Amino acid sequence: MTHAIPFCRRTLAPRTTVIVLSGVLLGHPSLASTPIGLWYAEGGAAQVEITPCGQELCGRVVWLRSPFDEDGCDQRDRFNPDPALRDRPIVGLQILSGLTASDDRTWSGGAIYDPTRGSIYRCTLQLDGENRLHLRGYIGVPLLGRTTTWFRVGSENQMCKRSARLQRKPRGVLS
Repeated sequence: MTHAIPFCRRTLAPRTTVIVLSGVLLGHPSLASTPIGLWYAEGGAAQVEITPCGQELCGRVVWLRSPFDEDGCDQRDRFNPDPALRDRPIVGLQILSGLTASDDRTWSGGAIYDPTRGSIYRCTLQLDGENRLHLRGYIGVPLLGRTTTWFRVGSENQMCKRSARLQRKPRGVLS
């Protein structure tokens, strides 16, 4: 019986430390108000991890909803204009680069690579709250482009619950 308590302390202490540190880091406003992290892109078709690259931000594809082509092989960068790069797997591919902070919620001056077309576009990124960002890819000027919304992985159900609460009618109100 005397050996059970020290054994439990040794096994629980590291887990408790990790849980406490995770809660502190995730709740820290300066870390949550950056695009650094894991994001659902293109309606959940991919997950992109945005990380610091020196003074800039970059992003890599880390997961695909459909990771295989019609032959059951890993999706490859087959539309790349450089034939030497067409055999690169999409998972692990850096698609965002060069984003620098313009203000506390906007990053600009970057580029995004679209592996479904083999095209590179200029891009800007703007946070909309803590768990949503708008990424605008464009040619030349931002007016000639497309904006897509990405959601932070792990926040999707929280946002749905919040949206449902806002849409509910108060009791006693007749339609």
